[in-house]
Parts: sequence; C-alpha cells; structure tokens
Amino acid sequence: MIRNKALILVPFVVLAGCGGSSSTNHTPGPTNNIIGMWTTTSVASGGTFHQVDRLARPVVNEVFATVANNRHKINDEATPSEDSANLANDIQSFMTFPAGRSAATTAVVKAVLVPDVMKVDLSQSGNAAYLGYETGGATGGKFGGRKLGDDVVDISLGVVFGNTISTLGLAPDDGKEVPAFTSDNVDASGKHFKGTFPYLGDPR
Repeated sequence: MIRNKALILVPFVVLAGCGGSSSTNHTPGPTNNIIGMWTTTSVASGGTFHQVDRLARPVVNEVFATVANNRHKINDEATPSEDSANLANDIQSFMTFPAGRSAATTAVVKAVLVPDVMKVDLSQSGNAAYLGYETGGATGGKFGGRKLGDDVVDISLGVVFGNTISTLGLAPDDGKEVPAFTSDNVDASGKHFKGTFPYLGDPR
C-alpha cells in the first residue's frame, strides 16, 4: 500500500549470506485497522538465531537508552511488549536528566513513543505522516507511518529537546528547550525521490 510514497511493509524474512537474518514484523493494534511494525536483525549462534538489533522509529533507542548498564543492548534484544518496562524507564530517566524536561512533557513522550513500533491506521485516508497516529493527526495526518520526505530525525529531536510537544498542544511549554540539539543539520538537498517503485532515486 502506498500513501504519498510511503511503503507499508508486510512481514518477511531474508537470510543473509553472512549467517544473519533480518525481518520485518507487525502486530495488530486495538482494532484490525491499526498495526505496529518494527524490524529486527539476528545472528546465528549454536544453530539458532539470536536477535541483536531492533528498530522501528529512528533515534528512539539511540537517544534514550545509554550504553551504561547495557540499556541499549537490552532494548535491541527485547520485543515491543517489553518496552513498557524497559524503554519507558529509559525515557523517564533521560527526560528528567540530562534533558531536564517537565513531568507533563515526559509523560507525553512516553505515551507517544512506547512501544517503539511504527504505527499506521489503515482505516484513515490521506497521506502518511510520521507520528500521525500517535498524536491524533497533529503531525499532519492520522494515517501514521512515514513518508520518504519526513525528516524523522529532526522530528524526533524536536520532541526530545524542542517545543514540538507544546506546539502540538499536547503539554504546556516547560521552557526547557535546547535549540542546538533539535536538528542533525542535514538538509534535503541530497534526496532524490521518484514517483514509481523503488521511489528512491540515484544518489546525487
């Protein structure tokens, strides 16, 4: 299914020649129209595959889970159903210190980002919008997912260090923004999208 060049993936497994595997997974949401997606990477060990990485929304685990105490590794090897116990605590800790955000902003961030899955609502019309389902359409549409043109890194950094949450009306402005941390400063000049599959043009 394509929503303004946004590709919705169905589950698949690819076995790599290096003895590893990569998979895309999905779970049904509160209704059959809402699904959450994430990818995992596993490596072979003793005849079985062991998950070593998990990714759904870029930046989430990378920002909130520290290398100390193996927090990053624990989340990489966990399933989304474990995020309420693991990732939620990482977000709480990071948003309190060093980010220094308010309890209200922190609560919204946890509600939006836990569990760490890319959510889409197939009952909604319109274009894809990163965090659209989680925010009730505040980021541009209720379908969710992400468009190729969505700057998901800057959006995520804006949630953590900027005024994205208060601008969307999801929590009062806590005045604790750090503007220098709200962007990776990578613009769209090098991006080249096409109107047909595979949608990504040759590098420029």
